[in-house]
Parts: sequence; C-alpha cells; structure tokens
Amino acid sequence: MTTLDTTTAITSTPKLREPVGRRRIIGILTVILGLFILLAFGVGSAAGAHSQFTFTPVNTSSGAPWHLAPLTLLTRWSNIVLGLITILVGVETWVRRPAGALVRFGVGGVLFFIALLLWSCRQPGPAPVSSLNFTSVLIGSLSIAMVLIYGSLSGVLCERAGVVNIAIEGQFIGGALAGAMIDSVTNSFWLAALVGILVGALIGWLLALLAVRYVADQIIIGVVIVTLMGSISSYLNIQVLAPYPNLNVGNNASNVAIPLISKIPIVGPALFNETMFFYAAIVLVALISFGLFRTRWGLRVRSVGEHPKAAESVGISVARVRYSTVILGGAVAGLGGVAFIAVQGQFQPGITSGYGYIALAAMIFGKWKPSGAVVASLLFGVSAYLVDALQNENVPIPTEFMTMFPYLVTIAVVAGLIGRVRPPASDGVPYKRD
Repeated sequence: MTTLDTTTAITSTPKLREPVGRRRIIGILTVILGLFILLAFGVGSAAGAHSQFTFTPVNTSSGAPWHLAPLTLLTRWSNIVLGLITILVGVETWVRRPAGALVRFGVGGVLFFIALLLWSCRQPGPAPVSSLNFTSVLIGSLSIAMVLIYGSLSGVLCERAGVVNIAIEGQFIGGALAGAMIDSVTNSFWLAALVGILVGALIGWLLALLAVRYVADQIIIGVVIVTLMGSISSYLNIQVLAPYPNLNVGNNASNVAIPLISKIPIVGPALFNETMFFYAAIVLVALISFGLFRTRWGLRVRSVGEHPKAAESVGISVARVRYSTVILGGAVAGLGGVAFIAVQGQFQPGITSGYGYIALAAMIFGKWKPSGAVVASLLFGVSAYLVDALQNENVPIPTEFMTMFPYLVTIAVVAGLIGRVRPPASDGVPYKRD
C-alpha cells in the first residue's frame, strides 16, 4: 500500500448525518425565531408605521450602478409576513426533518436581520432615521465578513493540522499595525500586504515553536500571544505613531470595479466593486478548499490532525507539517489584518475589536471547513456591522445582544443543539515521538 493510500485509510471516516432529534430541535428554534419576528418586530410596530430602504452606492468613483428607486414597506405587515415565513420554515423542518436543517435555520437568521432593519428605520418610531441604505449595510457587512473569512481560514489551516490557533486576534493586530505603517510610508497596499503576511507568518512560527517543539499548552500560548501583540501595539502607538503621524496616515485601499456587473443594483457595488483584499479572500477560500480536500498536501495535513502517530508511521513528518501549516495560517491571518486596515483606515489599539475570536467562532460554526466558515463569517459579519450601525443611528435596541450573537450561536453548535460538530481528533493534542 502506498503512502497516499495508507493516509487515505487513516483519515477516511464515515460521513456523519444529523440525528433526527437534532433536526427537530433546529425546527423548534426556527419557529421560536419566527415568533419573535412576528410579535416583536411585526405586532410590536405601530399600525401606520412604514420603513424605507434606499439603494444608493457608497463608492461611485467608477460610475454609479443602474438606478433603483427607494422601496417603502408597511413595517408591521412586512415583518408579520417575514415572521410567518420563518415559522413555516421551522414547521417544515420539524415535520420533514430534512438533511439541510441547518441551512433552513440560516434562512431564518437572514429573515431575522431583514426584519430587524425594517423595524429599526420605521417611521413613526423612536429612532431618528427615516430610511436605511440597504446597499451601505451590505457593503459594510461584507467588509467585516471579509476579515472574518481570513481569520477563519487561518483557524481551519492550523486546526486541521492539530494546532489550536487562539492567536488569530494577535495576528490580526500584527498585520494591521504593519500594514498601516508600510502603506503610510510607501503608499502601496501591495507592499503592506507583503509585510503583513510576513508578520503574521512570524507570529505563526512563534505559535508553532511553542506548541510543537516545546509542547506548551496551546490555549495558553494563544492568549499570551494576543496579550503580547495588544501590549506591543499600544506601546508603539504611544511611542511611534503618535509623535510621527506620517506613519499612520489612514489610507483606504482603492476599489477595483469589474466592468458591467459592478453596475448591477445592490449586489454590484457590494460584490463586484471591492478592494483587492476582498477578491483575494474569495480566491483563498477556493485554493484552501481545493488544497485541503483534493491534494496530497491536504491529505497529509488532515492525517496529521486526525492521527499523527499513524501518519508518522507511513513516513510523514508530523512536526514539519504542523510547522509549515501553522506558519501558513499565520500568514493568512496577517493578510487579514492588512485587509482590515485597508477598509477601516488609521490603526488604533484595539481596532480589531475581538474579530479574531469571532473568526474562531465562525470556524467552529463552519465545522472546520472553508465553505462553512465563509457562511458563518457572512452571518457574523452582518451581526457585527449592525452593532455599530444601530449605535450610530441611535436605534433604541440593546446592541449587547447583537454582540453576543456569534458566541451564543457557537455555544449552541458546540453543545449539539443545532448540529453535530467534530473537530480533528488530535486538535490541540501535543504529539511526542516515541
């Protein structure tokens, strides 16, 4: 038997399907979500209240998209309809118990966010806003989701190799700080991206060194690295960036519009008139998915994360694979830090706002798969953006609940309430050669 065949035998496991009971739980949770939409956002709105969505693009430097007139809806009846649709989706999930139950819960989550937007901009209502730019919400949510995608991909790479990467937040900080300084000096986000990748890779090497060679506790290592990078960034901000503001100008990366399709209303400005970092994230998702599940390299990485002793017995160097994969994961997260600066501008201590931990939650929600991590990043990106958007618009809703959303969903997933999750068998388990 060849090495590849043996490794395949090591890592091939029967495909797990969601138990019938869990699918019914998902159905019940979806029904509860629909009832909340129906009662809080629907019946709870005044009978004559109306909500207006506008679709004005934020960036028109490459030409405005085709015009789309504002959309005005009756808030109460629109949310009642959205609530009823969510309830029907939940009932269908409970009765039929389909294999795609988790997808149906995601549909309910999307309808919840739409209902929330309708409720937040209703007039008459307690909020001062009379309309909401839906295109702006979509663009802002995608900019945060893009950063989360980089972080979750970093986590997928590291944990598929068996190393827990709590240090994503620290790698974000390092990439953001280096990116802000390099771009301010050179006025080139290409060079900033390169340096951010190097800084992230260096932090990944430190994580691998402590976790693989010195067999230290990986959770503690990650927390220490995040604390270290936070302290370093605060020190450099006071001692370097503050006295030399030319090192932290706050440039934004320019958008690259794709001809014709960038002019499609709503989705055009959001998906096809973005920075190079957004397109790079899409390419990375495809490359990492293909690499992990369709190449010999990916097979080796997954075998080391599942059964390192068996992998080494067929000639695979566990230490070498873990070192290289964790460094690669750090490089991806470092690039994500530069991407964050590219859309946010100036670097400030704490600017990443815990996005590294949210990215880790997205990875878990996505079941350690790049495609699943993308879906979770999009969902959590909307949640994170609405926290700031609703605060800026003085919408009277406790934004703390929105902040808790990614973590509550992750706890539910890990607890098995809305799906079965199984991390790589040797994830976080130190390996010592006999």
